Amino acid sequence: MKKLLIVVCLLVLGVSPGASAAVVVPAWPYPEKDCAERARTAPPDGFGAPVVFGGDEHTNITGVAFGRFRGRSVAVSTGQEGTMRMWGLPGLTPIGEPVKSATIVSGGGLVLDPEPEPTGRLNGRPVRVTADDRLRVLDAGTGREVGPVVELGEDNSVLGMVVFPMGGTLVAAIADTGGDECRCADQLDLRDLASGELVGAIDGHFSTVRAATVDGALVLVTVNTGFDPGAEGGPRRSGSVSIWNPVTRAEIARLPGNPPPPVVEDSASSNTEVRLAVGTMDGEPVALTGGFDNTLRLWDLTTAAPIAATRPNGHVNEVGTFTVGEQDGRRVVVSVSVNGTLLMWDLVTGARLGMPVFQPDWRPASTEMPERPPLLLDGSPVRVDAEPTGQGVVQRLLPLMSGWVVPFGDGFAAISGQSGWIRLRDLATREHIGTAIRVTGPNPLSQVTLAELGGRPVLIDVREWMTLWDLYTGRRIGTIPDVRSSGHRNAPPAVGHARCTTVALTGSDTGVRVWDLRTGRELFRLTGHGGRVHQIRYGTIGDLPIAVTAGEDGTARVWNLADGKQIGAPIAVGFRYGMIQLTYWEGRTLLIGAGRDERVRRWDLGR
Repeated sequence: MKKLLIVVCLLVLGVSPGASAAVVVPAWPYPEKDCAERARTAPPDGFGAPVVFGGDEHTNITGVAFGRFRGRSVAVSTGQEGTMRMWGLPGLTPIGEPVKSATIVSGGGLVLDPEPEPTGRLNGRPVRVTADDRLRVLDAGTGREVGPVVELGEDNSVLGMVVFPMGGTLVAAIADTGGDECRCADQLDLRDLASGELVGAIDGHFSTVRAATVDGALVLVTVNTGFDPGAEGGPRRSGSVSIWNPVTRAEIARLPGNPPPPVVEDSASSNTEVRLAVGTMDGEPVALTGGFDNTLRLWDLTTAAPIAATRPNGHVNEVGTFTVGEQDGRRVVVSVSVNGTLLMWDLVTGARLGMPVFQPDWRPASTEMPERPPLLLDGSPVRVDAEPTGQGVVQRLLPLMSGWVVPFGDGFAAISGQSGWIRLRDLATREHIGTAIRVTGPNPLSQVTLAELGGRPVLIDVREWMTLWDLYTGRRIGTIPDVRSSGHRNAPPAVGHARCTTVALTGSDTGVRVWDLRTGRELFRLTGHGGRVHQIRYGTIGDLPIAVTAGEDGTARVWNLADGKQIGAPIAVGFRYGMIQLTYWEGRTLLIGAGRDERVRRWDLGR
């Protein structure tokens, strides 16, 4: 009875019998104190260009063509990253440096092969064919209609059309959407331009059509979309390329093409179409394809065999997460795309280490554990042990849980949530730390973090207000009202040290509010983003405390936490970025960014 009374008294006083050091929790808020802290490191004036891990390459090929450059045949491509590139034939070896261009254009010694015109001769006269909502045949000289007008559908989109003679008449092969009110089968229509009548159709799902001459006969070349399991010759998969006899409408051959990598729900990658160009090389018909898999492929249309292909070095789908760690004495970055492809990179050189490791349906979250083996979260903490050969990857460290890993004391702890309760567990001993703390609201893990206050670990929960909880006793230390954070729609909070105190940084739409956790007072606001701030990181450049924020305006911004001013110009990371992280190497502060544009980049912020 006496022992129980002692325990109750201790709890009333705010002392945890199970804590490593039983101390009384002092009353909060704490009084302000004079601060003579001055950073010796001056803020840098700006930041240089980033290092792109794996090198500069296409992300999602948006256009392909053939041409000539200084007398030699070349292939040309554009990518979603906004560059145009030339490739030597037949090996698809790069020529020169990429040119900033969203479209393929002639110039600088490059002459593109002309696009085939939808022209021909009808009843002895040259004609030109147009197609949108209507199919029209026009006199090539006067522009006057000389054939029947065929209704194709309101708001129809023509994906591809070729015009060619067949059976003594002029025929158009049209791949289109059929318009808003179309309930017709998705097929390649063949129309007699003299009568406007449908003379045949090729069943399937097609995104475009081209014409080529193989062994002296005209053939149609299509890019297949969707999935046709009942196609003759086996399932016709999206991204494959078919060669057709237009007279018999039989499939002569099928090329694997550029099958898109696995796409997951909510993936932001939108370019799934395969681009197609048809030409000749040394007098033989060839096709060039490129698409979502970031790969350019050259095909022999006579043999339906591949000739050459580029090999992407980086991810071919958006990066879902990444982490920084140490592997065999080398600082590395491990990135994982949303389709489960894991790549390991040298932090310093940006070179890829080993081969990709594919784990389908893997959706890990990142952690920050410098000087340790890379760690990701996939339901439970997972250590990445990828060898340079890419063999063997993960080792689970704790039972199934949700959450992430944070530094704690001299080691690391897993912070997790279940049914609204937040707990910490030592990553080495697997023992629970402190007590469970009840947190309400949607996505409770998204708005909590740890800090040290008064020499004790404190859990911080940020909503419309900020609540401070003693981790060992579970008691509420205090509440900061009017934080005005809109919960999980804002960036998760960050904590750090500045101006002789522990500071908390909370997202508030397009800005960040900086709070003195000792007093509960707001120090200043970081404003300047043109869109909602979705990530906040705390760090240092030398001994200068900084914050880095990423916003929906496509920029990352570096802030001096001594005075709240922005350092340097905004870093253009692009609206397709999802994550940023700070790390350090040989005294230098490095910013890592990755996300929806499939690339991992590193910026040097200085030392």
